Amino acid sequence: MDERPLISEQDPPSTATANIDSSTDHVSKASHSDSDKFHLIICLCICCIIIMLRSRFSIEPSWPIPEFRVNSLSLTNFNLSFYHSLTASWNASFEIYNPMRFEIPYHGVTSTVSYRTRMLSQARMVPFKQDYKNNVTSTLNVSISAVDSYVEGRALHGIYKELKHGSVSFNVTLVVDYGYARVSRFPQWPQLMVVVCEDVVVSVSMSSGSGYLIDGPAKCSGSHAVRGN
Repeated sequence: MDERPLISEQDPPSTATANIDSSTDHVSKASHSDSDKFHLIICLCICCIIIMLRSRFSIEPSWPIPEFRVNSLSLTNFNLSFYHSLTASWNASFEIYNPMRFEIPYHGVTSTVSYRTRMLSQARMVPFKQDYKNNVTSTLNVSISAVDSYVEGRALHGIYKELKHGSVSFNVTLVVDYGYARVSRFPQWPQLMVVVCEDVVVSVSMSSGSGYLIDGPAKCSGSHAVRGN
């Protein structure tokens, strides 16, 4: 009688087991890969939202700056000596135009009178606010005085040369520290602006030591400046 090996019906083929295990591994890897992609997309979306929110609430709005012009400039107690000594009082009236319909708080204004590039005197004003409800323009009065102030040689000779023609051209500069009041979601943005009024011509009487603005009003140019540390 031939003896043949008996095959148990309960033992599954080894190849079938390998195929099932391999298929399970592929499904598991694909599931993990899709999950990783999904989490990566979520992270990228969150980062984009954070960047957009920071940009929206941290960047200062680009608003137009206030406009200045000199309506009047009077000169009193003017006395200039060859010993480089100057005594004078300048009283200027500025018109400020508010281009936006908000209240503007001015934290400080430093005014300077100079002859060409030589400073003659300087003064600082107390803080004030420009209202917008009644009128978009306001008047700012500035008083600057010099008492026995030293005048550099070139400036001295230049002023004397112009006085022969009965007038002197002064430069008036305002350094304005201001900020728009809170509007909607924007906070109060501090700004530093430099207003330059060049060649403001004042007629001068040496006998009375007084003078007044001619060829006015004088328009000024303003620009934002970089705030120092």
